[in-house]
Amino acid sequence: MASIENFPQNLLDEHAEWHRNMRMDDFRAGDGLDFLQFHRDFLRKSLRWYRNQGLDTRLVQPWRAIPSDLKNHPRWGRELLEAENRIVNSPESFRSSDELGIYLQSTSLHDAVHVLGAEVYNDPDFSLIFLSPRSTYFYNWHGLIDQWYSNVEHL
Repeated sequence: MASIENFPQNLLDEHAEWHRNMRMDDFRAGDGLDFLQFHRDFLRKSLRWYRNQGLDTRLVQPWRAIPSDLKNHPRWGRELLEAENRIVNSPESFRSSDELGIYLQSTSLHDAVHVLGAEVYNDPDFSLIFLSPRSTYFYNWHGLIDQWYSNVEHL
């Protein structure tokens, strides 16, 4: 398991609280940008703590792409593949960062990587909102999402 020892409870609580207050359907303008910006800020804060602990930063580097281990999972279907392909190959198709954030959530790509990753990497924390930030995979995945966010921001 890729669990980060002694991860601060206040950061776990902050992440869980944000998700508790987030609408999971019926997305409105601003919800996607809020999702992306919250996680960008959360990554910065959590990774600052991580580095201050002297932990190995190689373990929390952003993925360059969704790992093939995940895409080989039997539940990685056409819809997830198409969602990823649009983000990677056609970032200009998003009119805004807000649209990207809503797309990540409404297509279930965000959640699927958490759930399938927990299975593939035998890391149950990665799939649980209240524990996922103590998994190194959380930073790999959300670092990639943040890169996609930057790509759309700079169009």
